[in-house]
Amino acid sequence: MSSTSDFLIASPPLRPFDLRFHSRLESPAYSLRSSSPSPSLSQSRISSISMAFDDALDNLPTDDKLPWEVVRWTKLRKLSSQVYSEAGKQQFGAPTCIAVGGTIAVGTTKGLILIFDYNQNLLTAIGSNTNLAEAGAVTAIGYSYDHTYVAGGHEHGHIYIWHIKRPLAPRVHIPPFNPLRPDQQRHDGHVAEAKILHIGFLAKRHSVIASADDKGMAFYHVSQQNLMGKQVRSTRLVGRYPSLGLRSETQTRQRKATSVLAFSLMPLGSSPHPVETRGLLALMTPHILVIISTSPTPQTQYKTGRPKTISDNMGLSGCLDWFPAISAKHVKGALNGTTNGIHNSNPRLAYCWSNMVTILDVAVGAHGQEGSKENGANTANAPGMHHLEFTQVKKFIADEAIVSLRWLNSQIIVLVTVTQRLLILNEHTMRVTDTVDLAPRQIMHHDYFSRQLNDLVISGGAGGDHYATIPDAFFNSLRTFKGRIFLLGSYEFVVGHLSSWAERLMSLMETEKFAGAIRLATKYYTGETDQVTIGLPEEEKARHDAVYDKLIDTVLTALRYELSDSGSSTPTTPTAITANEEQQQIDTDAQYRQIAELAEASFEALYVADALDVLFDSVYEYFENANLRGIYFETLEPYILAEKIVSFPPAIVKELINIYASLALNERLEEMICHLDTASLDIDQVTTLCRNYELYDALIYVWNQTLGDYISPMADFMKLICRYFKLTSATSCTPSDTDEDRADDHEKTLEKLRLDISKVYSYLSYIFTSRVYPTGQYLDDDEAEGAKASLYYFLFLGTTVTWPREYGTEILVDVEGDEKTSAGSFPYLRRLLKYDAPAFVAAMNEAFEDTFLNGAQDDSPSDEDDAYDDTKSKRHELPDDMIFGRAMSRQYIVNILLEILSGAEFSPKETIYLDMFIARNAAKYPQFISLSEYLRRQVMLRLCAPPSPEIADDCQLSVEYLLSAYKPELVEDLVKKFVEVRYYRVLKWIFRAEKQYARLVSVYFEESAAASGATATYGSRDEVFTTIEECLARKSDLSTEERTQVRAAVAENFRNLVITDAARAAGVVDKHLPELHGGIYDKLSDHPDVQLKYLKALFKQELHREGVTVLPRKQRAKWNTQQARETYITLLCEFDKAKVINFLRYLQKGDVRLSKVLSSLESAGVIDGEIFLLRSEGQYAEAIRRLIAHLGYLKEKLLKLYPDTVSRGRTKNRGRWVQVDERKLVDVERTLQHYVILGTRLCTERSKKSAPAGTTASPSSAAVGTNLSEAETIWLDLIDSIVALTRDVSSTLFPDITVFEKMSHSSSYDSPTKTILFLRRLVQDVFSALLAATTTTKVSAHNVTTSTTGATAPGTTTAFLRILEAFLARTAAASPSVVDLRNVLANIFEAYIYERQLLTLTNRLLNKDLMVHVSKVYAIRQEGWRVGGQSCEVCGRKVCGPNAPSEILQAWERKLVDVQRQRKVRFRSHVKNIEPEEEYADDGQDEDEEEDDRRGRAGRSQAAPAKGRRRRRRPQQQRRLSGSSSEDGGYEEDDESERVDRGKAAIGGADGRTRQRTMFVRPGEDAGTSPAAALEDGPAGSAVDTTQANTGAQLAASELDSLVMFKCKHIYHRKCLEKLLDSGRVGTASLVNDRGIGEGYRCILCP
Repeated sequence: MSSTSDFLIASPPLRPFDLRFHSRLESPAYSLRSSSPSPSLSQSRISSISMAFDDALDNLPTDDKLPWEVVRWTKLRKLSSQVYSEAGKQQFGAPTCIAVGGTIAVGTTKGLILIFDYNQNLLTAIGSNTNLAEAGAVTAIGYSYDHTYVAGGHEHGHIYIWHIKRPLAPRVHIPPFNPLRPDQQRHDGHVAEAKILHIGFLAKRHSVIASADDKGMAFYHVSQQNLMGKQVRSTRLVGRYPSLGLRSETQTRQRKATSVLAFSLMPLGSSPHPVETRGLLALMTPHILVIISTSPTPQTQYKTGRPKTISDNMGLSGCLDWFPAISAKHVKGALNGTTNGIHNSNPRLAYCWSNMVTILDVAVGAHGQEGSKENGANTANAPGMHHLEFTQVKKFIADEAIVSLRWLNSQIIVLVTVTQRLLILNEHTMRVTDTVDLAPRQIMHHDYFSRQLNDLVISGGAGGDHYATIPDAFFNSLRTFKGRIFLLGSYEFVVGHLSSWAERLMSLMETEKFAGAIRLATKYYTGETDQVTIGLPEEEKARHDAVYDKLIDTVLTALRYELSDSGSSTPTTPTAITANEEQQQIDTDAQYRQIAELAEASFEALYVADALDVLFDSVYEYFENANLRGIYFETLEPYILAEKIVSFPPAIVKELINIYASLALNERLEEMICHLDTASLDIDQVTTLCRNYELYDALIYVWNQTLGDYISPMADFMKLICRYFKLTSATSCTPSDTDEDRADDHEKTLEKLRLDISKVYSYLSYIFTSRVYPTGQYLDDDEAEGAKASLYYFLFLGTTVTWPREYGTEILVDVEGDEKTSAGSFPYLRRLLKYDAPAFVAAMNEAFEDTFLNGAQDDSPSDEDDAYDDTKSKRHELPDDMIFGRAMSRQYIVNILLEILSGAEFSPKETIYLDMFIARNAAKYPQFISLSEYLRRQVMLRLCAPPSPEIADDCQLSVEYLLSAYKPELVEDLVKKFVEVRYYRVLKWIFRAEKQYARLVSVYFEESAAASGATATYGSRDEVFTTIEECLARKSDLSTEERTQVRAAVAENFRNLVITDAARAAGVVDKHLPELHGGIYDKLSDHPDVQLKYLKALFKQELHREGVTVLPRKQRAKWNTQQARETYITLLCEFDKAKVINFLRYLQKGDVRLSKVLSSLESAGVIDGEIFLLRSEGQYAEAIRRLIAHLGYLKEKLLKLYPDTVSRGRTKNRGRWVQVDERKLVDVERTLQHYVILGTRLCTERSKKSAPAGTTASPSSAAVGTNLSEAETIWLDLIDSIVALTRDVSSTLFPDITVFEKMSHSSSYDSPTKTILFLRRLVQDVFSALLAATTTTKVSAHNVTTSTTGATAPGTTTAFLRILEAFLARTAAASPSVVDLRNVLANIFEAYIYERQLLTLTNRLLNKDLMVHVSKVYAIRQEGWRVGGQSCEVCGRKVCGPNAPSEILQAWERKLVDVQRQRKVRFRSHVKNIEPEEEYADDGQDEDEEEDDRRGRAGRSQAAPAKGRRRRRRPQQQRRLSGSSSEDGGYEEDDESERVDRGKAAIGGADGRTRQRTMFVRPGEDAGTSPAAALEDGPAGSAVDTTQANTGAQLAASELDSLVMFKCKHIYHRKCLEKLLDSGRVGTASLVNDRGIGEGYRCILCP
């Protein structure tokens, strides 16, 4: 565990002043230490935004134990004892709802309304003297404006209005009406058994109320007194009466389920508003929100629907509440002490759909406007009435559904969610400030809507709006009144109010959470919390006045209590606890951290409240008395460093210095002193302390800012320098100093001195640039002028200085420290230069940028400023140092420095910095610095002799500065010097200025060579090419001789040029010096990578032309020679193999020599390149030979992937599973497949050329005694190699072939099995390619040639057989046994078996898919049509249905049997490819049909003749299993039978009985008619044609007859229809088409 000393010692010392002086010091942004993280809440349901402080919520498990309650609840115990007790329930009934006004009203289940005062006394029980049994429980209560009347709504639809002080009888009774009673059907009002959920009085009237029930109906009731007594007139506002069949309204469509979710009448406010005269009420249903005005007549003013953006899963809930118009003085927390304007003076409606809360502002427009601008308004205002404007001003979306909403005051809304959480919503910001869990309160809720709105739940109903749940109703259990929240619980009645800011602070203080209380009070003071909910004004001054005293009192009380007894147990300083005591001081350490945290909170609070007097008085006294000053100053330190607090009482400053000095925190103390206001410092104490502890930054700050003394710090630095030289001189290091410890101390002392002395140069830089040292702030102009003059006087006076002037001593710089001054002029300047010349020159370089050295131009007054009138008179009163310092100039300083550094005491390493300083500033300020020609040349010559390589670049930069303002003579002499020291930038500048371009180009190459490429900058690389292009461009001003010189320089340095950037060089040379291309081969032979880049750039430019695939020789550049191409291919093989084949594609035959290129390709392993070149040269046999050789290499590579134990294991352990590296195996297999495909393409390409047989023959063909052409030979060699590869791999991996057979038939394969199967597929692919190449070409006289040996060229049908014969012969000759030959043939032809099986399976799948679609179409066609009636439209006899003749059904059943038998016969005929064994014919029917055809009657069916005729099919038709209609009756019979099957009724006869069939005909569906013909020949109607055939049965023709049904579903006997048409009574004759189909009929009932 860390000790308490970590609080001060652990932080590292901050020394930003040790940085180099050219970096301006910036004050760091210090911040207070972050507080410890606060613990998480134990309950997610309890949260408060204002609770988020460090220790405000430690270990708070329940709501009752919070440091403060967001809502401070008070239990009304007396009232609860009367309402919830058993006696009270028996006497009054259980509570059901509440209303709050001047009194508290509680409704009960017995229909009573109990009135309590705020002392919880029962004033009266309204309804106790009235029989309210039929009214039921009270479900809604409403108070009148003056709280003298109360209205109650009951569960059975009754409404009573009572006078509170006269409760014996109701003032008004509005009973419900029974719609079933005839005498009440004309009344308006709530129906019986409708629960009154909402009720309220309108404005100030006692006799006008509005109410709404759970059935979705709302009414406006007016009670009037006349001669007939009291009468109530009810007007329906929304809703519809239930559909009981008694009213005149016809229910044409299903009604949506509805109810009134929320209902509220706008109350009267403290400020009169024109809207109040309209009597507005708002109500919400599940679908809409509507605002209705009741005066002068009920009228809808605003309407809007449920937002579509609300998720249905959020649940269905709705609530709303009005806030009236109020006067400005009632608006709490108004911004800037004024009102919130018109917005707060207008009435506002807060309504909520599910989880979306919206604030609606109601304003009044001008008179005479019609309607509302809102799209929800649907009615016009009455003439002369104000136009109302409704504006949605704010919205809030909660995480869950909201079930109740109430205004607490003008800026706070309380919301109750479905999970019973109370949300405190700030209406101004629409943010939830606090959350309270109401679940422990068990708030009462009722299920009023689930039954009524059941159809809207997602799981049921057929409407368009569905919701996940319907929450219970909470609106009658939550009320607000005058800033109080009233809750009706199931077991208690409570009232609450939001806790104020003072109560919350007190709660934290009582629980001893002092730091949290102070931080909370600070946030209240600064306004970082929500002021509205805690009762704070938003205006800043008023808030400060309210919180200030409480904040100070909280801080002092916490510190007094916490520090009262901590002095004995807490250490005085952080270092008081040692490591040995750490374990025993755990409690003390924890207490220390607690006090430190309290101190941080207290200091921040007092700083924010600007109560620093309290911080330095009472607070310091508490810490001093508790002996805890260390904590006090530690807490104060960040405020000092951040310069928040810079002024302290002297006593506190003194104590601060003593404590930090005693703890050796010198650096932190020094830093704090530099940020303090010097007016509060004790100068003697601080300066003495700084000298004792060597705090020179603080010492300089005090001298400068307190006394305005800028020379005294220089005197201290001079002493340090003298001491340093004394310690480092030879006399100080005697031989006795050999002790190691003493040497270490000596080195530490020197290191400390070097660190302190280095600050003098930063000090000079800061002062010379008008900055405060060490803070970096800028000095005032007058103060800066005096400071600079003092330092220039001190440095450049030339002699020693006595300081202070009047009573000071001489500042000596003698090393020995005696009383004599040092010899020589400018002693102080010499010491500074001798110690660190570069640092002093750098400081003076910044000083030269200041305008102070421009001269005394400000000595005379200006015309615009009268403040300078007495400048000259005051000038004579200035001290000598001011006068001398103000006369300082840059020329004087340069002269002095040249005089000093010209002496022998300074080495070239020190004088070189002066030369650089003079060179740079002489060029920057030529008007202030004048140098002779000799001096400039000497400076330049010294700069050409840098003492070390480290500063050579700085010297070159200084020369560039000097040359920019000085043109020397004898340039050539200087050029030699520049060449010697390699000042290439200077040389380039000179040669460019002198227009010596050839030498300029040479310099670029020299620089590039000197930089060795690696360190050369990209800028110099680009410059050389840009320079060459500028010099050799056509528009260049160079003469011919100059161009020639540049060309020569480039040619001479061609090697360096290419090495610099090969790609860029290729472009420049090709454009301007193409004759130099040849040098790439001999001059860069030792840089093949550079050659590749050069040639790649050339070929890229040559080949990447638009549309170029093969570049013709005539279009090639001169450099594109055979040597260039061969060299480029060779280099690509060495460095970039992947791009070889891409380059070869551009080449033509003869572009390269194969003997020069093939060796490179072969050594690089670019097999694709070899094959490509050989193919382009026509050497197919050689290409195949190289490819076969590479396949052998791939075979060995494949076998190496398998361990040696694989084949042995296959023999010993049959079927053992083997796995190898799958990634490598896949790579090898892909490579094999690539080269096999490449070989087949080569062979196929050779075969297409159809070379005569016998022209070439390989030795392998002669071996088997078969003469083949070259194409056939390469096919044979390729096949033989692949088969041999497969055989070798198979025999290696599977010595026993039965093992492979076993593994190949398993459900999954191991790696060897996969490999063999893959190789077999390759064999199949090769044979497939051979077969395609040798048998698909048409045989003709041009592609068949026979040699003297009898061989045929590829492309004939016999080539495949010849190659196969040769292959088998070669295999038989090479195979040692018949078994091997059998395995080879099995490998070849097994793949073809697999291919056949695959095709068979594919055919099955296609047939299966086809049958699915055919079955679907058949099922659709089987549906048929439904007739409109069951009787003939002419004669009225039954043709179908329950009472139809039984013969119809019997004929239908016989027809089904006939159709099935006929299908079986036809199927067997097609399968056996023979004629049917028997004819299915009906001669009698044929004769009948032929007779009908002769008569030409329209509507005759062609199906019946087809049934009786079976013609012999042609052979090609017999093979068909299905087909379209044809001239014979077979296929036409198919269609007719299916149409008969689809009919809903068919009549037929057989065996001596009459058979009747019904055919449903659509346009174009008939077997003999196309759709187009059907549309042309008849109307667009469809008919049912019925054919009747008499087979000998003597049934009455009137009973079974043909039927005709039209698309309009009217059905006729055909004979009845024809008779009616022939009689002419319908005014037209029947129409038939050329085939006699019944489409010609038309319905006589339809127009």
